[in-house]
Amino acid sequence: FSPTRLLNILKEMAQNTGLSEEQKVVLSAYCEKTVPWLEDLYYKKFDSNRMEVLSLYDAATPVIWNGYRIMGQDGMRNALTQLPTTSHKLDTIDCQPVIADVGSQHLMLVTVNGQVTYADEVTNCFNQVFILKSEGKDLRIVYDCYRWLSSM
Repeated sequence: FSPTRLLNILKEMAQNTGLSEEQKVVLSAYCEKTVPWLEDLYYKKFDSNRMEVLSLYDAATPVIWNGYRIMGQDGMRNALTQLPTTSHKLDTIDCQPVIADVGSQHLMLVTVNGQVTYADEVTNCFNQVFILKSEGKDLRIVYDCYRWLSSM
């Protein structure tokens, strides 16, 4: 395959999503909104007053933290109180629309990579995957999987 042929195939695949142009515009707008929402709302709150991030989650959101499942709002509250202070530095945020028939809700798959420092001492690279849904003009976290990355 030539690069031009591959690009044409990818463009054709993107055209055949079954979404109307209006739906594509709406999903694109939500994805564009997601990056500042995560930077300014989620991670800044997590680093400064992390209990405030609880309001960004659906009550039944599954949360996986380094392979451990955290159950419900009480489980999250308990886990968040046990963590030392943090400082996140984000390297990349990738947002992709999830094309699914879920009525008027719009879903986004978001992958975040960066570094987190605990108690101003220990720094780890991390990867975090979210599924976000639109609720009117707001976004809610419906899935969260956080993982430290090993250095090679």
